[in-house]
Amino acid sequence: MLHRVRSDRGSSPIQLAILFPAVLLITFTLIQGVLWAYARNIAYTAARSGVAAGRLYDATPGDGTARAQQALDALAGNLLTGTQVSTAGSSPDTMRVHVTGQALSMLPGFHLTVHATVTGPIEHWTVKGQR
Repeated sequence: MLHRVRSDRGSSPIQLAILFPAVLLITFTLIQGVLWAYARNIAYTAARSGVAAGRLYDATPGDGTARAQQALDALAGNLLTGTQVSTAGSSPDTMRVHVTGQALSMLPGFHLTVHATVTGPIEHWTVKGQR
């Protein structure tokens, strides 16, 4: 037969009241981390698409920007907002696309910024002995 000590009575609800906020905090932190990682993946996918389009023969940095924006429009939804696409840092030999945006946040007023930069060589038509 089990004997309960009277001084332990009611300790389970108190333990739960202390532990539950910590469990909620860990859960929300994990979910927020997954949302940030997914938004970062979307930004990198858009930047890779922009570089792939902008590095083709006779393409311009504007082509890369347009393709990256199309990818964001198709993929981001409300997971990545306030996006900006830039080809600053591109040169005649290198295509660079930088995507910036805000990841979806579960906490009001808490903003996580996502940055993704992808660089690749631009294709050129050359003749043997040139370049």
